Amino acid sequence: MKRFIPLVFIFSVFFSNPTSVTWAHSGHKHDALKIKLPEVVAKVNDHDIKRDLITRELKKAVEQYKKRGMALTVDQEKSAAKTLIEDEIGRTLLVLKAKESGVKVSEKMLLARLKEVKSKFKSDSIFEHRLADRGMTVDQYKQELEIDMYMDQIIKKEIEPKIKVAEKDSRDYYNKNKKKFESPEKVRASIMLLKFNPSKGKAGEQAVLKKFESVLDQVKNGSDFGAMAQQHSQDSLASKGGDLGFFTQKQMLPAFSNRAFKMKVGEVSEIFRTGHGFHVLKVTDKKPGGLSPFEAEKAKIEKFLTNKKISQATRDYIETLKKQAKIKTYF
Repeated sequence: MKRFIPLVFIFSVFFSNPTSVTWAHSGHKHDALKIKLPEVVAKVNDHDIKRDLITRELKKAVEQYKKRGMALTVDQEKSAAKTLIEDEIGRTLLVLKAKESGVKVSEKMLLARLKEVKSKFKSDSIFEHRLADRGMTVDQYKQELEIDMYMDQIIKKEIEPKIKVAEKDSRDYYNKNKKKFESPEKVRASIMLLKFNPSKGKAGEQAVLKKFESVLDQVKNGSDFGAMAQQHSQDSLASKGGDLGFFTQKQMLPAFSNRAFKMKVGEVSEIFRTGHGFHVLKVTDKKPGGLSPFEAEKAKIEKFLTNKKISQATRDYIETLKKQAKIKTYF
């Protein structure tokens, strides 16, 4: 059985993290497909599934593979097209079932959902530019969004109420996947940086070092590290008092992490040097690593297992609908 993925679900993942995937820019011409699709690729009862949506998604898939250096063959394009058509048949069946069951998607509901999506962007123009990168107009996206809303409602009505996750299942998952719930030790630290100009030679370097020693003496005698960082540090974090936030040992350069993880909370390092200049580090907090207890992870595990069951139940539901429908494919 082929995997069923609603297309707007894919779009929503893309929109929730717009920088996670690089899509073709709208100014670039998409390569022509090697295959030719008929105008109507399938018929579900009396509903035609037209080639436009399939072609649009197939071109994007072809382009993504080409960027990875894996140009699709004619047979691979055919296979991808068939998968997209099967997915679209599933989406169509869900929408038809939703309408038959009395599900309504009003213009007000649609505009509210569209507004929610747009709110993830700094402006409407950026949103529209992202759509253009996906080869879509706002009207086309609205159509996809409406389909998604119909599917969402029929799944909530027909499938979700039957899904239950027993605590035993959640606990079994936890026990079999404990590595997923382990976290490394984390340290929070603040940093001060004073730069030196190599062109001024040893004398210039010593002058900066002497100034830093004076600043460090003030810190050791009770001056607030954050305030001193705001006043003297030449680091980009100076306005935040040099706060680096929490980090694991692997997330920070060794020059910082090797010191920070050996220091105690409240301890201030001696001056040390990197390619950026002279630094002083203060550890402000620590979080011990270890295994997060089941009770702390229970809700997240239940949600994960519930979504997994809903996905499988939706695929099964579509297979049932297929047996009851009159379906013809023309490719």
